[in-house]
Amino acid sequence: MKWQRIASFVLVIVLIGIAVTTIIQKNTEPKEQKTTVVNGKKPEDIPGIAIGQKAPDFTLRTLEGEEVSLSDFKGKKVMINFWATWCPPCKAETPHMVTYYNEHAKDENFVILSVNAMSTERKSTDVEKFVDKYNMTYPVVIDPRGEIIKKYDVLNFPTSFFVNTKGVIQQKLNLVNEQQLADVVKSLD
Repeated sequence: MKWQRIASFVLVIVLIGIAVTTIIQKNTEPKEQKTTVVNGKKPEDIPGIAIGQKAPDFTLRTLEGEEVSLSDFKGKKVMINFWATWCPPCKAETPHMVTYYNEHAKDENFVILSVNAMSTERKSTDVEKFVDKYNMTYPVVIDPRGEIIKKYDVLNFPTSFFVNTKGVIQQKLNLVNEQQLADVVKSLD
């Protein structure tokens, strides 16, 4: 009887030891990071522009025909915003961008370079009406054949790349409000 108690006590101690060891190992092992899968691929397997890369330069024309290049804004914080007039989230996002730009662009050394996906539009007058309706005072350029959209691997609208003063992409977002915009712009170096 005494041996049974001792054996039971030893068994309980061994089981507690195994449980404690298992808990310690689980808490000290590196945790597997959750990865978002897009079309069956992890982000690192998708080709294209990534955070930390230099933003590829491009030159496009405004509605008035003036050439504007990303490199024109060297030394500034830049939001490259890809959008289309038919896109409901673009319509929701634009007032936030306009307000933030009008109130903070000068103080923050910040510019929005708005790239319209003209290749997806029905007619150019739709873009003109959109720009007027939302009073977009920042540079708006047209990507007539979608070449820059392809260069930046934009899969949906709106998509924005945030470029620091050194020309490096530091953030990528699909839809922003005014507070998110303020937070990201402040974080750019």
